[in-house]
Amino acid sequence: MAPTPCVEGGEHWSNGNSVDLEESARMIENFIRDGVGGIALCGTTGECAALLWEEKLAFVDTALRVARHRVPIFAGATSLGTKETVRQMRAFRDLGAEGAFVGLPLWQTPTIENSVRWFEDLSEATPDMAIMVYSNAMFFKSIFPRPFWEGVAKRARTVITNKITSPAITQDLEEIVRLTGDRISYLPNDPAAYDAWKRVGSKIRGVWSTSSSMGPEPVVALSAAINANDEARIQEIVADLRSVPSFMPPRKEGEESKFPELNVQAEKARFRAAGYIKCGPSRAPYLYDDMPDDWKTHAEANGKGWAEMRKKYMKAAVSA
Repeated sequence: MAPTPCVEGGEHWSNGNSVDLEESARMIENFIRDGVGGIALCGTTGECAALLWEEKLAFVDTALRVARHRVPIFAGATSLGTKETVRQMRAFRDLGAEGAFVGLPLWQTPTIENSVRWFEDLSEATPDMAIMVYSNAMFFKSIFPRPFWEGVAKRARTVITNKITSPAITQDLEEIVRLTGDRISYLPNDPAAYDAWKRVGSKIRGVWSTSSSMGPEPVVALSAAINANDEARIQEIVADLRSVPSFMPPRKEGEESKFPELNVQAEKARFRAAGYIKCGPSRAPYLYDDMPDDWKTHAEANGKGWAEMRKKYMKAAVSA
């Protein structure tokens, strides 16, 4: 789940050409060189809400030109409505994107039927393009329960995978996978991979990760261990991932998480601290200065901690 690199000064609303295309090209090449098996663009961390359409198009085009179909690219096409998302998906398909990365329309609270029909319509409109469902309960006003996945599996034939960030999927994972697992590949987040693998085994074929933007080698090793069904290795890698300081300060009792308010800023701050990508500043309206000092401190500690932990996996990759 890649960021969209930003030129210095590009955080201001007046900059209509904020994407650092040179760094974007370097980022994609380095991801592929270091073993990433697929790349999703223009999600939340990819600042989909802060980019002009022309910027998204140039960014996705650059990524596709560099990738040259060596790994699948899922281009982010979430919008306020069906017609706009179809327009974006078709444009990305015409550029050569293998897939689209799509959440739910961001206006009315969707019903289950409305949510299923959304993906059914997208499948009908672009039958030659795979879809990754961005099932993020925090942003899309849905918990993505089992009836949603049953409906999508039956009616939206191009949906092939999803990013698990919904409590409903986590709580009901075994039954959802039993009903739809041969149709849809469910990707847990990297630290949650061991628990998901223990519950549904080989139905878990990989993970999603934003942390890979600090250097993907540990996550690449985790995916390899999952596909080899190597429990001891999975446990070892997840322990290493969890040894890195959190990029979020601990919450006080009764306090709600501020992550929904600070997602983009915190992610880009830790990426900058790790130094793998020159991701640049976060764009308006979600600016780094919005972050409290303790969030800034934790983001920097997380990025530096990941960079140190990553060295173990870089050595392993070289020796292999």
